[in-house]
Amino acid sequence: MKFKRGDKVRVRQWEAMEREYGLNIYGCIKTEGFRFNCDMRVYCGKVVTVSEVWDDYYKIEEDNGASNWTDDMFEGYAFEYGDEIEVSDDEEHWERGFYIGYLDGFHLPYACATGGDKEAFAEGRKFHALFWKYARPIQKHRIVIDGKEIEISEESYKKLKESLLK
Repeated sequence: MKFKRGDKVRVRQWEAMEREYGLNIYGCIKTEGFRFNCDMRVYCGKVVTVSEVWDDYYKIEEDNGASNWTDDMFEGYAFEYGDEIEVSDDEEHWERGFYIGYLDGFHLPYACATGGDKEAFAEGRKFHALFWKYARPIQKHRIVIDGKEIEISEESYKKLKESLLK
């Protein structure tokens, strides 16, 4: 499962899922396994919160756990324009950028600004936009040093881990 309890995710647009999967005889999206029924349509394009994670489905707070949700029903994490995020094409090598938007149904759906700092982006200066297959919040790790909990980046965590394993 891709998401964890408490994650904010955006539900895919109905039209994009209909194009990808088609409709069954009841007018619901035909997905593999759990179906995306008409009652769930009200959440399309909206940000929802994962409340429970099971072996092959999620529950969300907004519908009080009434429906079963799967990864293919979500665009991904819910980002706001300009959020600093990590993006990748292989889910192994991640780069930082600023979120611009999501193109549902596109092979590389995440548009991300690169090559500048947050202030330059916020001021609207020119930037290059690239498209990526995957996006996630910036990964942080919490460690305890001398009884004090601190947060470090994924990069720092990997370096620390490598140095400890030598």
